[in-house]
Amino acid sequence: MKEKRPGSGEVPSILKWTGSKRSQAAQIARMAPPHARYVEPFLGGGAVLYHLAGDGTVASDLYAPLIGFWKLAQARPEALIADYAEQWRRLQDDLPGYFYAVRDRFNAEKRPEDLNFLMRTCVNGIVRFSQAGDFNNSFHLSRKGMLPASFAKAVQAWSARLRGVDFVARDYRETLAEARAGDFVYLDPPYAGNKQRYIGGIDEAALFAALDDLNRRGVRWALSFDGQRGETVYRADVPSDLYRRRMALISGNSAVAKVLNGPIETVSEALYLSW
Repeated sequence: MKEKRPGSGEVPSILKWTGSKRSQAAQIARMAPPHARYVEPFLGGGAVLYHLAGDGTVASDLYAPLIGFWKLAQARPEALIADYAEQWRRLQDDLPGYFYAVRDRFNAEKRPEDLNFLMRTCVNGIVRFSQAGDFNNSFHLSRKGMLPASFAKAVQAWSARLRGVDFVARDYRETLAEARAGDFVYLDPPYAGNKQRYIGGIDEAALFAALDDLNRRGVRWALSFDGQRGETVYRADVPSDLYRRRMALISGNSAVAKVLNGPIETVSEALYLSW
């Protein structure tokens, strides 16, 4: 019996993450070619994973606390739910002091539960780090975090989807090196020139070389990589011989513009397809 996949708009908000593909995930998943295994080497918020996860799926990211969060959601969902409920309660009793105490603890210990709490309560859920690698976004004064009951529902829904997924903290090139013909790979790397993230902008030459290697080995892939915000076009020099199609997918309004008190602009992102 074929497994029922979630439809459009059904990705529960388990983790706020800059560049989330929740608004595009269903469309990307529908375009996925038939495949034996799904592979995602820049996991982030994992929206596409929610649609395509299955036995043998490989989901990786360089940032170990992020992978730690996903492992908790997979194997210890009730512990993750309880931790967030307690942290949410403590925040209501000490606004905004508790947020900054958790931020200090996270920078010292890198607890995945604390990363989740910070992303739920920081300004617009934007991932931001100092040059020293410390999380440095501030408390969102008008937002006190997702209600614990709503978070619990999201975690429970996700936990059921994550059975059989192998989560690994490593460089994307290691994950791609293990991909094989018959796999489908979705890539959502940070864009070139990206600032204030846990890693800098991607090395485009290295990425394109990895994609060329996938093509040579018969591995199909899709890449989210550049796009347009308002009237401003961001176009990467993706070699035309690497892909067959380039599509524009609407992803909503720019959250970064909101933070900087700039104009609210519609954002679309390009999706490159190898087949």
